Amino acid sequence: MFAQTSFYIRGQLGKLPAPAVVYLGYSVDGEAVYDSAYVENGFFKIMQYVPYPVNALLMVSRNGEPVNFFSSKNIAHLYIEPGANIWLTSDEDISNFEATGSKTQDEYLVYQTHMAEINAKIDALTEESSNTMFSDVSTQGIAAKRNYMERFRAAMEERKLKMKEFIQQNPEMYISIDILDEYAGAFIEYSDIEPLYKILSDKTKKSIRGKAFQKKLLESKQAAVGTEAPDFTQKDPDGNKVTLSSFKGKLVLLNFWGSWNSASRIENQELKQIMKAYDNKKIVVINVGLEARREHWTKALSEDRLIGYNVSDVKFMKNEVAELYRISAVPQNVLIDETGKIIARNLKGKQLEEKLNSLIGK
Repeated sequence: MFAQTSFYIRGQLGKLPAPAVVYLGYSVDGEAVYDSAYVENGFFKIMQYVPYPVNALLMVSRNGEPVNFFSSKNIAHLYIEPGANIWLTSDEDISNFEATGSKTQDEYLVYQTHMAEINAKIDALTEESSNTMFSDVSTQGIAAKRNYMERFRAAMEERKLKMKEFIQQNPEMYISIDILDEYAGAFIEYSDIEPLYKILSDKTKKSIRGKAFQKKLLESKQAAVGTEAPDFTQKDPDGNKVTLSSFKGKLVLLNFWGSWNSASRIENQELKQIMKAYDNKKIVVINVGLEARREHWTKALSEDRLIGYNVSDVKFMKNEVAELYRISAVPQNVLIDETGKIIARNLKGKQLEEKLNSLIGK
């Protein structure tokens, strides 16, 4: 088995001297794998095992001390694969590397080129988000946040279209299964994703990753647009029960959020602004908090003053309503019509306003 799944990385990082260490990290089926190698006069060698191609991280510690993989710029993303014999060269900053010997890495470089322009746009928007705008709660500040969120969403939508385009143009590349997994996101929209999965090569679909994704794809039919919204009862902060089916005859927006998630908190403020325009006799908002600690939830509720009903079972990501609706990340939302059918998922900002206007007007 090892002969089939082992890979080698040999490399030279300029003339980087001892006691430098190269650290390797990657994930296989959710399990983290770590390894390291000493650098001698710039050279290092690592041998490990992997059952299928994965995107690994390589990082250098100049003084040999353990490092945090996610806190340094001196980092390389490299696709490793079974049987690969990879030769990596760089100056003393490993992020400047070039590599040969991994077919999947060659595919990844094609993908990076395809995505370069939109990724640069998103990087610029991310930089913009670090300014003081997000601590400004004035009317002007909230308007600036909404403007920023619309521009950021538009850029992310453009990125998704570029990802979809790459998959459609390169279905024979193994890397397309990883891109499809990222494109699908936290909630798989079956009608959109199934045709993309279908065009992948038979070899990819029969791979470990391909079969695992197919399982997720089939499971995504639960709580999809067009299906009956699963009923639930959950308690508000005062212990009162809130039951979805009691709102039959009204539109219901389920807002899944977390006090610990900054994007959720921003979207909560935006949602408040949006909902001011609509009659609460026609639409109900139920904010489902994915919380681990009750005091954090109630503190955030006091700060954000959310519109509608607030419920949580304080089971964090195992929240029973979230599991019913296949929510594995926040913020997300689900729009349910007067008959109890799911009619949309994850409409944000102007998209949500346009949908509500078409259903109930202002």
